[in-house]
Amino acid sequence: MKKIVSIDIGSTWTKGGLFVLADKNLKLEKRLAVPTTQNNLVRGFSQALTDLLRKDENTPLKELVGAAEIYFSSSAKGGLRIAAIGLVPDLTLQLARLAAMSAGGKVMASFAFSLTRNDLATLEKLQPDILLFSGGTDGGNSQYILENARKLAGSALTCPVVYAGNRAVAEEVVELLNNKEVIVTENLMPEVGQVNLEPAREKIRDIFLKRIVSGRGLAEIVELFGSQPRPTPLAVFELVSAIPVHQPGWSDLAAIDIGGATTDFYSNTESYLETDTVVLKGIREPRVKRTVEGDLGMRVSAQSLLDSGWPYLEERLQELGLGAESLKAYVDRISRDLDYLPGSEEEGLFDRLLAETCVFYSALRHIGGWKETYTPQGRVYVQTGKDLRRVKAVIGSGGFLSAATTAQIMRHPLLKLKTYGQERKLLPEKPEFYADRQYLFSLLGNLVEKYPAEATALAVASLEKLNDEE
Repeated sequence: MKKIVSIDIGSTWTKGGLFVLADKNLKLEKRLAVPTTQNNLVRGFSQALTDLLRKDENTPLKELVGAAEIYFSSSAKGGLRIAAIGLVPDLTLQLARLAAMSAGGKVMASFAFSLTRNDLATLEKLQPDILLFSGGTDGGNSQYILENARKLAGSALTCPVVYAGNRAVAEEVVELLNNKEVIVTENLMPEVGQVNLEPAREKIRDIFLKRIVSGRGLAEIVELFGSQPRPTPLAVFELVSAIPVHQPGWSDLAAIDIGGATTDFYSNTESYLETDTVVLKGIREPRVKRTVEGDLGMRVSAQSLLDSGWPYLEERLQELGLGAESLKAYVDRISRDLDYLPGSEEEGLFDRLLAETCVFYSALRHIGGWKETYTPQGRVYVQTGKDLRRVKAVIGSGGFLSAATTAQIMRHPLLKLKTYGQERKLLPEKPEFYADRQYLFSLLGNLVEKYPAEATALAVASLEKLNDEE
């Protein structure tokens, strides 16, 4: 029997789980959450670890070495903040965003074509953890790349630059950026239509391990336990990637993780089914995809959620006979008091509507669509983005969706999307809905690299199927 501890250091809460592995069967023994200690992340980690191992809270971390295998992830202190530069918005820039998000990063800003003075000022103000610099196919356009490299060289940016563009000018880019730390990797799109995200993802993860771990105060944990952390979204991404591989019957799935500051949408399904009547515009998106929305969150981003999601919220308020001013007052309150919980039935409904809005807009920005057009050969559909029609399971995670008691919190906003806009949304056609009831996805994501079959089996077994009853 082997003891395994997994800890996820979040912006607000540090979550932990004690697991026992026996005969290739992974079981959850204990789960907890303690407040994240922002000024010293190790302290909250230590509190969670001593509690899980049933040790005195004052036990030094070094005395816990060897008590269990330790794995951890972190999204505290802003997580992994990435800015992206590409050439064409629908091609290399879109690939740069996908690479950054699939590596567990949050894209703070993205820029296409030639950088302007305002663009550079924005970058300098943001001071991201990593700049992902792409553009052009191998041997293709180099004008914008070299022009942008010269402009970046004169900027006050201090973060590492990952260059994943036209390899024909990679050496010139390095020379122009000789006052920056530049890491060169393979082109995100070496040929038109060829997607190559993995090398850039690996470089981003390497930088996270080498530089950001120490900057976030996590080096002590790494040194003591020899465990390299993951960005929390990467842990969930890897779990969503592994489930169909190791668990028959779970070949097509999606997961929605609503947090206080962001909403993450993950999908694992083929993005484009080629037929005589459907043509693809833009890139063919990867089978496993993550998008993250920084304006959709239940507490830290509640005010921006109110602004971004007002069309949906206004319609739902009218349907339920609730007052707009009361909702606005509630959002103001939870924005000032992030720990506030609903104190009445009306406030509970407001929280639900905010969660529905997170589902609606995160799905809108993740899912692709068809537009009808006519050619000399007849009617065809032009597809942009990813096709999720074959998704059979939609999993709700995060504080609100993990506690969901009805599928309607996710089903209703997805049904609303069917009639939104002019294009046909490629939504899951007959999905079943599940809750990550024990909020284990990030914790099991930490284990999936070493224990893929065991972690994915427990992930699936721990899900609770939701029905439409209120």
